[in-house]
Amino acid sequence: MKRAVVAALLLAAAPALADDTYVSKKDRERAAKSTSHGAPPVPGKKPAKLVNLYNQHTHDWLAVDPLAPPSLGEIDLFLRDHFTNETTKMDPKLIPAVVEAAKQFKSDFVSVVSGFRHPKYNLMLRKKGHQVARDSQHTHGNAIDFQIPTCSTKKLHAWAKAQKLGGVGLYLNSAFVHIDTGPIRYWSGD
Repeated sequence: MKRAVVAALLLAAAPALADDTYVSKKDRERAAKSTSHGAPPVPGKKPAKLVNLYNQHTHDWLAVDPLAPPSLGEIDLFLRDHFTNETTKMDPKLIPAVVEAAKQFKSDFVSVVSGFRHPKYNLMLRKKGHQVARDSQHTHGNAIDFQIPTCSTKKLHAWAKAQKLGGVGLYLNSAFVHIDTGPIRYWSGD
């Protein structure tokens, strides 16, 4: 497969060559290298700043380039339920909102407390007395709980409310903010 791609690239790059012209291994490798890295950076233009997301439960990292965001599959895997290790289709508006919050507060780091929560795990948390909604937006892949170290939880909460993305919860004792893409509503918890 790789050889076919390289051969196609060489033929496209040099249409004047005859079909029986020999192409050296070095030329094939050079052609493959020139196409595998994409366009070189534009001189004088600063590259976009990455925002690094850390999942507190799975200990996974996800580097997000605002100009080339990760795939939905990468996001789903990063925000998977840590108890069952299952994924779901997360709402694609969540990560851009979190990255925007990081940019707003001049941070390149976001700590994710919770993403997808499997309904069985959600029920278990409810039975143990945790403050989780019976039909939590986390169980539908529509919510994320997070912290940004460069700002207070209250400031992050105020910013999230102003975005009017959906529900926003303030958890001062646990020091995180909940955002979801459900109906607009606000609450406070522990």
